[in-house]
Amino acid sequence: MRKLLLALAVAVPGLLLVPLAASAANAPAQIVDCSGAAPWCFSPDPIRVTAGSTVTWMNNTAPRHTATSDTGAWTTGSIGPGGTSAAVAFPTAGTFPYHCAIHPSMTGTVIVSAAAASSPPVRGLASGGGGPQLPIGAALLLLGVGLLAARGVRRHRPHGADEGIDKLPHQ
Repeated sequence: MRKLLLALAVAVPGLLLVPLAASAANAPAQIVDCSGAAPWCFSPDPIRVTAGSTVTWMNNTAPRHTATSDTGAWTTGSIGPGGTSAAVAFPTAGTFPYHCAIHPSMTGTVIVSAAAASSPPVRGLASGGGGPQLPIGAALLLLGVGLLAARGVRRHRPHGADEGIDKLPHQ
């Protein structure tokens, strides 16, 4: 039972301390028939993702299309009807305009925002500026270990001066 309590005292607060890493997303985009002057367009426009994400384009029209960076940094190559492009990675924040190299009137933008922090958040100072505040999980861990240690000391302490050595446990 003691080992189970010790394991729980360590595991539960430890789970509270584990930061959840932000994971990059794969954002789907589409090439669709448009109502307007241009017969085809990119949707959604703009595409909004976080840094580290990838974007794929699916062609939902009859002709072939591309999604090509205006700066020439990347291109999907030709995407046939019903086809999906390879994923294009966006590792840094910024605004990235693109177009269809086959149909230059088709334009779009990928807006990449900074990724959520994957490292633990910076802790604030304790009131009075005495140092970082102790996370709840760490406090619970220390409390559990302290209680278990105190219990063990109480069970195994040597006889004190006021306790009779001649007493037997059954007396």
